[in-house]
Order: sequence, then C-alpha cells, then structure tokens
Amino acid sequence: MIDAKPFFSDSKSSVVGVGMPDLQIIALSVAATGGLPAQDLERVAKESVKEVIDALTKAVPTVKVAAAPAKPKAAQVLSFTGKDSTEAAENMEKFFLSNRYSDGLPAVPPTKEAVEAMLKGTTLPRDQVVGMVDPRKGIATVEKIAINAVMAGCRPAYMPLLITVVQALIDPAFDLYGVQCTGGLTAPLIFVSGPIIKDLNLNFSYSTAGPGWRANSTIGRAMRLILINLGQAWPGVNDMKDVGNPAKFGIVIAENEVQTPSGWSTLREREGFSKDASIVSVYASQSFRQIIKHSVKPYLEQETPDQMKTALNAIAAQWGKEMVFVFSPANAEILAKNGYTPAVIQRELYERGRVSRKEFGPRPLGATGVASGVPKWIDDLPDDGLVPVVPKPEDIKILVAGGKGPGASFMIDRWGFGQSYFVSKEIKLPPNWKDLVTELQGWETPIEVK
Repeated sequence: MIDAKPFFSDSKSSVVGVGMPDLQIIALSVAATGGLPAQDLERVAKESVKEVIDALTKAVPTVKVAAAPAKPKAAQVLSFTGKDSTEAAENMEKFFLSNRYSDGLPAVPPTKEAVEAMLKGTTLPRDQVVGMVDPRKGIATVEKIAINAVMAGCRPAYMPLLITVVQALIDPAFDLYGVQCTGGLTAPLIFVSGPIIKDLNLNFSYSTAGPGWRANSTIGRAMRLILINLGQAWPGVNDMKDVGNPAKFGIVIAENEVQTPSGWSTLREREGFSKDASIVSVYASQSFRQIIKHSVKPYLEQETPDQMKTALNAIAAQWGKEMVFVFSPANAEILAKNGYTPAVIQRELYERGRVSRKEFGPRPLGATGVASGVPKWIDDLPDDGLVPVVPKPEDIKILVAGGKGPGASFMIDRWGFGQSYFVSKEIKLPPNWKDLVTELQGWETPIEVK
C-alpha cells in the first residue's frame, strides 16, 4: 500500500481493522501527490522505489492478531476515588481523556446504577449485538450504547432512537468507515421525523440545530461518543480531517411538522415510511450554506441552483450523492403559496442545478471518478454538456424545520468522496413507551411555536 506521509498512522490502523496487519505500507515523503509538477513526482518516486521493491520481495515477520471474539465482552468495571465525589469524578475524567474515551467535554459517570436505569429504555437484551462500528470494528451491544448514552447525559426514553441511529450508521450504504477516516471535512447529521419528536421534546423550532434542548444535544453527543469509543476513531490516528467540522460534536435536526405547509408530505413519507411511523435519517454532511429569500423566483431559479453547482467542488468523485435542503417554515410557506410541493421543488432544482462536463476534469475521468460510480455517459458528453448535480430529483432531500423567523434556510453539502448515502430507519418503540415518556416530565425545554 502506497500512501502519503500524513496518512501513515491512518493506514496502519486501517490494515489492522480489516484483518491485514501484514500489509506493507510505504509512506511517501509528501502530503499529497495531486497537482505536483512532474519533476517533484519523479523525485518522490526515486526516493521510494527501493522501499517499494523491498516490501514486495522481502519476507517480513508475521504479525499475529488475536481472533475476533465470538461474542462481545462485558463492559469493564472501573473504580475512581478521591477525597470527595468531585475529585473522584475529576480522576475519572483524566483517565477517560488519557485513554481516548472522551469527546473532550465533561462526562456523566456511567455508574452501574445509571447504566441499569438507561437500559430500562429498551426491552432488548443488554448483550444483544446491534452491529460493528467502523473503523476498528467495535461491537455495539445494547449495553455499550447505554454506557455512552449515560456519559452524554441522555435519558432512558432516548434509547430506542439511539439504537436506531447506530443501525443507520452501520448500514453499508452509509459508508461509516469512509466517513470516520476520511480527510474530507464530513460529519454525520441526524434528522428525526415523526411523533417521537413530541414524545421526546426534541426541538423542531427555532435553532433546531443549536443548543438548549436536552434531547437534541445529548442524543447528538451520544452518537459521537459511540463513534469514538466503539468505532475507535481519533484525530490524527485514523480520523484525518485537516481542520474537522463543528458538527462532529453531534447535531440533531427535527422536522417541524406543525408548520409544514398543508399538502406537503413529511420526510418519513418521502423516505417510504407511513405517516404514523417515526424515523431517523443519517447524512454525511460537509457544510451548511445559508439561503435567505423572500420571493420564490430568484430562490429557485438562480441563487439556490448556483449553490448546488458549487457543492461538487469541480471534482467528479463527488457526483452521485444526495443533497439536503432544510427549509424554514417561512420559506416553505412562500414556496407553497406559489404552488410548490417537495416533488416540484426537487424537479426544479434537479433541472436548474447543473454543471458542465468540463467541471469534471480531463478525459477519461480516471480511477477516482470511476470508483465513485460516475457513469460513462457523463464522460462522453461534450465539454459544454450539462450534468445534474444529483442522479435523480428524489436525491434532493427536503425537510421543513426551525422556527418561523425572517426566512433563513440552508442547503447542506454532502461529503461525496466515498460511497455514503442518506440512510433512514424506522424507530421501534418498546412496550413501556408511555412510562418512559412520563419519566421525561421535568426534563422538557419549552417549545414556543409562533
């Protein structure tokens, strides 16, 4: 395996994670080869050629790796002491930080009693395996999800949603391995649609993507702790994002069904679920682009399609993935009054948000484009041939969320360099759901819908 120097630790971690610890890795002396002049590439090649030949021809010691456990291990029990509970908690924090068990924020101690209380949020057995979390294939049991939920400050009623989030993240269509390890500045976002929003007091109104609500904040944080502690992804080791993404702390955006225009279907219905269902969707986001418009024509005819075009970053590898538009109630109302439904918006943006073939680079597209599934018909177009930013109108995901303010919405770019797709899963509620919701009394943040 030939890699660039900054990615050496990522590569070492990756080969162990996929069961190939003996694979030889050559780290080139440069940070990247793309765009380097020929003379520099020749120098790098001359520096590395002997190392490549040796790696291919000389025997290397076999690295022994313990076989994966047939079943998950029980959670380890740790003890922390101090002159008082504050000092004991501080000693726990120091240990968590030094062992990479933390997102850097203070954690709620996951005591035996707290974890037992969290497990009341599900009827699933504590040792039931939900799945394997990339990149290091950590086994996500119900108990270990509960431990991270406690650390994040979740309530037991959040467990069904959190378990579903994990199921969505580990779905092969999401490409969690790529999302966790890429140098691209991506972060998973959680979208929620359905009656569970009211049950859990999720913020669907003003600043739904921001702070202030126990459910939104702690569910998002629990997702990140699961990705750290079970996926074992860590900055500079196998999480190679240059500057990161603030959304990696965990963002939960809830659908504002209360102020969704009459006649508009919900996100869950467009994702193929019944209106009575509650779902979570995960999306490998990259950046948020604000859209402010009070009239419909410029909104859909020029500014928004222009923003869509820039989402490709002129790189073919980013073609073929979904894009998300979160419309505020005020903007959705303007669109609805002008005869727009989500389906009409999808078609309009699909037709207008196109880029020319020349933006995809030289012919042929090369390994990056091919690996990303860019079809041959794009390569065959003339330079001025137009290519839609997404393969089909339905790949433009639409959500009404937030408060009815002055009319600020946003488009959320996709990551695009891997094979990560928008994944939705239905939340299965336990028989004791009403009791769990009752337990939330006193934990609500008031939602004022104007």
